[in-house]
Amino acid sequence: MFLSESFFWYCALAGSGLFVIQLLLSFLGVDEEGHGVEATQFKWFSRHAITGFLMMFGWTGITCQKEWMLSSGTTLAISVSAGLLTMMLTASIFHFARKLQSPGNIFDIEALIGKEALTYTRIPKNSVGKITISHLESTFEVDAISSDQEEIASFTRVHIIKKADDNTVVVETLTNELF
Repeated sequence: MFLSESFFWYCALAGSGLFVIQLLLSFLGVDEEGHGVEATQFKWFSRHAITGFLMMFGWTGITCQKEWMLSSGTTLAISVSAGLLTMMLTASIFHFARKLQSPGNIFDIEALIGKEALTYTRIPKNSVGKITISHLESTFEVDAISSDQEEIASFTRVHIIKKADDNTVVVETLTNELF
């Protein structure tokens, strides 16, 4: 079986060209591979894996034929092995990278109802102040208003009684003591 050098050049240049295009798109934030894909899915035939296969298959084939003067059969075996190894490594890298994604500490403000918090900045009469609350193993600063529309001093323990809107909660003083 005879594989021409031009076949390997075609694979090497096509794979390298696609790699450069994908790299530039990634830097520009246009790369959407894996969007909506769960981290548990393992994709052997992704765009990146196939690009890696073509690039490594081509460059290895050229090297085997031109530099090492190997036979066509040996060149093909080494090139396919190098391409498959690159494909497997690429797929593994993207698989593990997807597992690193996190939705962050986004929470539903309604989950705070019934919890205790501390006023961070005073809550002025008939106005908005801020509270701090520990939730989901993080500390959050949330806008708050007083349930009785009276001022609540900074560092006062409060109880969250309801949601005023998507960013604001209604609180009442737990005690008259300062924290």
